[in-house]
Amino acid sequence: MLKLAGVVILYHPDVSKTLENMASYAHQLDKLYIIDNSEPACFERSIAFSSFNVTVEYIANGVNEGISKRLNQAAHKAIEEGYDFLLTMDQDSCFEVGVFEKYKALVNEHLLSNENRNLKVAQFGVNSDPKHIHISEQHIITNNLITSGTILNLSIFKKVGDFDENLFIDFVDVEYSLRAAYLGYQNWILPNVIMKHSLGFLKMGRSLFNFKKTPRILHAPIRVYYMVRNGWYMLFKVKQINKQERKAILLNHMKLLKNDFIYNDQLGKVYAYALLGTYHFFIHKMGKK
Repeated sequence: MLKLAGVVILYHPDVSKTLENMASYAHQLDKLYIIDNSEPACFERSIAFSSFNVTVEYIANGVNEGISKRLNQAAHKAIEEGYDFLLTMDQDSCFEVGVFEKYKALVNEHLLSNENRNLKVAQFGVNSDPKHIHISEQHIITNNLITSGTILNLSIFKKVGDFDENLFIDFVDVEYSLRAAYLGYQNWILPNVIMKHSLGFLKMGRSLFNFKKTPRILHAPIRVYYMVRNGWYMLFKVKQINKQERKAILLNHMKLLKNDFIYNDQLGKVYAYALLGTYHFFIHKMGKK
């Protein structure tokens, strides 16, 4: 494989768990950028990352700069330092032993095969939801990759352009995927590469239809703000790909929010932030809240 760097973006993580997660893939990289959005920074600069067996650059200024700006920061650093691909990871994502090695090998195989030589793959992604994505050897073309676990083709990144910093967080990955596809590139999921990934926090909630209790994914009210505001942005401002596909992707993401509007322990704040997010979109206030 060509030279592979990686970036993981942190925000007030469980430090020991995050170190364990990073160790599941760091040793397979040529360099790892650890970018800390925590306020203040969560790691001492003297911390030893030597167990990762990779060059680590820890970047922290005690300010939450969001996801899109930090991804751009890492991508441009990687390009300047001569890397060809960039693995993008969340702090709460990891791989089982041997899985990331398999991932690298599969990407390399696709890049070198005669059959795929003329394909322009902007991003390779993983299966973070094996309950709903069938495990198979055949790749899936999608316009809905998640950031975590994605291997970004930096030569194509230079043509597609930066991640949209208007979004700050939420839908950053979807907007980039749509833009890449609009420009004639492909985004692939490799369904037989499984990654462990957390979304929000879980709470048991009773169904309004069958009254059974099941785990529900919930979010902090500030995340509801970004999901609502950026959802409007995706629907009305992002012109790549047809509106019907954008609506389908948006609907799929917004389904996550229905649990917050019913089961969240901070319902008042959830509705207030949803209304604020809508208002801010219509007065063109984007970026950080």
